[in-house]
Amino acid sequence: MDHVNAWTQTLVLIAVFGLFAGVLRWAFGNDRRAVPDYTGDDFGLLNEVALVPTEEAARVLAKRLRTAGIKATSVRGSEPGAYRVMVFPVDVPDAKLVLRDV
Repeated sequence: MDHVNAWTQTLVLIAVFGLFAGVLRWAFGNDRRAVPDYTGDDFGLLNEVALVPTEEAARVLAKRLRTAGIKATSVRGSEPGAYRVMVFPVDVPDAKLVLRDV
């Protein structure tokens, strides 16, 4: 009798895990990721606050923003010889104020 009970428990456990796997696959299994950006123009959440001609100028502006407490980075732009200074959307107004006097 214990042998039948062990098999029943095993089958119930497998069924529960199978059901759990099915629910997770249904909830999270759809691949809805966006098409990858092969142009290099999509920087996710970051917004451009300055476009400068040299990498050094972009680094200087990004450092000035970081000194003011704004998270910033510099990236190469899609146009040759152009560099972008990028910040998060919430920091765009403050970044423009900091860079206004430059």
